[in-house]
Amino acid sequence: MSKEIKSIHEFEIELICDYYSNFERQGPGSPEITRKALSFINNLSASSSIADIGCGTGGQTMELAKLVEGKITGLDLFPGL
Repeated sequence: MSKEIKSIHEFEIELICDYYSNFERQGPGSPEITRKALSFINNLSASSSIADIGCGTGGQTMELAKLVEGKITGLDLFPGL
């Protein structure tokens, strides 16, 4: 009988990260959607700080960097991304 996987932690995370590291984005969205989401935020300035939690390889982070003057920090659970 095969061993049943009971948790996502039993997957080979490095293999998954290696696969997704070759893509600009790891999830839904696009530069257009990032710009639309940013349009709902008012009063950003050069002293603003943005945290991109779960940034993956940083596709949306790079788009934000084109659009705002403030500090942007990207953080992902998997350092390889």
